[in-house]
Amino acid sequence: MYGPRVALWAVGVASFVWLMLPLLTDWAIGLPPIPVICLLFALVVLCPATAELLARRHKERQEQAWYAGNFASFEEFRGSVDCAAVLRIRETRGVGRALLEVRRQYPSVPLKVAARLVREL
Repeated sequence: MYGPRVALWAVGVASFVWLMLPLLTDWAIGLPPIPVICLLFALVVLCPATAELLARRHKERQEQAWYAGNFASFEEFRGSVDCAAVLRIRETRGVGRALLEVRRQYPSVPLKVAARLVREL
C-alpha cells in the first residue's frame, strides 16, 4: 500500500513545487499557461487526498481481515473482552472512554464492532 501512497504524495508535492517555482526564482521563470495551472492545482489537492483515502480503506480492510481471522462471531469477541471493566468505564467516564478502552485492548478490532460492544453492554 505504501507504493501508491508515496507516488500520489510525490505527484502532489511536485505539482506544488512547480506552482511555486516562479515565486522561488523571483519570477525569472514565467507562469505556466492557465490550463496547466488549473491541472497543477487539481493535482495538488486530489493526489494527496486520494492517497489518504486509499490508505484508510486499506487499514479498514486489514482490520476486517484480522477480526474475521481471530473471532468466528461477535459473541466470541464479546466473551474475550473484559466486559465488567468496559461497563464500569462506560458508567463512570462515558461511552467514548469505554470505546477507547476496547480499542486499547484490541487495536485491530473494527470501530463498528467496538461501538456495538460498548452499546450492547
